[in-house]
Amino acid sequence: MNILLDFIPFQHNGGVGGAASFAKAVYDEVFRKKTGEHTLFAVCDKSVPIGQQYDYEQFAQENDVQLFDVSSATLSSLITQHKIDVFFIAIGQFYAKYDLSGIQCKTIMFIHDLYNLESGDNLVDLTIHDSKAETKWHYFKRIVNVAIGRARAKSLQSYKRIMPLYAASNTLAYTVSDYSKTALQYYFPEIKKPIHVCYSPDKAARMDETIENTQLRMLVQDGKKYLLMIAANRLFKNPQTLLKVFNRLAEEYPDLYVLTLKYGHSTHQRHIDIPFLSESDLEQAYHHAYALVFASYFEGFGYPPIEAIKHGTPVVASNVTSIPEVLGEAGVYFSPFYPADLYRALRLVIENRDIRKSEIERQVGKIRQRQQEDLHKLVDQILSI
Repeated sequence: MNILLDFIPFQHNGGVGGAASFAKAVYDEVFRKKTGEHTLFAVCDKSVPIGQQYDYEQFAQENDVQLFDVSSATLSSLITQHKIDVFFIAIGQFYAKYDLSGIQCKTIMFIHDLYNLESGDNLVDLTIHDSKAETKWHYFKRIVNVAIGRARAKSLQSYKRIMPLYAASNTLAYTVSDYSKTALQYYFPEIKKPIHVCYSPDKAARMDETIENTQLRMLVQDGKKYLLMIAANRLFKNPQTLLKVFNRLAEEYPDLYVLTLKYGHSTHQRHIDIPFLSESDLEQAYHHAYALVFASYFEGFGYPPIEAIKHGTPVVASNVTSIPEVLGEAGVYFSPFYPADLYRALRLVIENRDIRKSEIERQVGKIRQRQQEDLHKLVDQILSI
């Protein structure tokens, strides 16, 4: 049985983030459960870099996976040539630039979210701006494209390139949350079949005793109380609101720090920004944080809150899209549109870090069970015709 996997998430936008983590967790389970009856191949794109988080070439070599270069041949021709029985697409959105026509084998395909379409409807992009992170000219062009509908039209065209395969009879359609399932049903009524929900699987991340990053190591060794934000380079993650609120909190709590990943610069003497953390160091950052702040305007699933509560770390989170579904009663919620509401939520946690302790313990068990059950069912589908 010949199975074609999707290694594009290890390359897209540098291969750093939830997409790469999702794919890696699925493939670790595939490699664990495969038998001698399975021959594995994987799609990559040799025209773009390997990626920062995982070296897919080394990953393929270690797991006896033959690579297909999608930049040199069409997917349908590769599938036909190598008699592929099952094609697994981890992140369907990344395939909009490739030719998906003529694929007749059993296909398992994920679409994780519809952020670009939804933001075009609710116009949230018109309210998002960070003068420290984007120039006035870039902001002007962005809001014009949103206001006249050009950004939404471009996004819709991109999704329409992948929807014929997603909606095809030979494809099992998947997404990562009930919220994303509902969004897909709303925007694409042509999908007349079931959409399966598979929660993003648990990441088997290691946490070494030694912290590599000097700045993080000093924070931990000195016992500093810090708030943590992941992927702060993305405007829709809402770092600008957190940093605005932190400036206010810093006046009341002189021992409080904020640690962001990839924001690009510091805005306060107690704001520490780190461009990249290894897998182990990221686990250390979660483990020692006083709280994780997850201020996103939108999420299809949302890995960071789940990763944080597995360390017993409180999460102050937006009350929108999939976040309350996945985090459950373990989160301290606020509206991402109101800085004062984030200020309120953060003060609750700063004054009482155990405010959701029992709820966190219950949610960790609940989410882990759901992740494991969903992953086993998914991998069984991948490994069978």
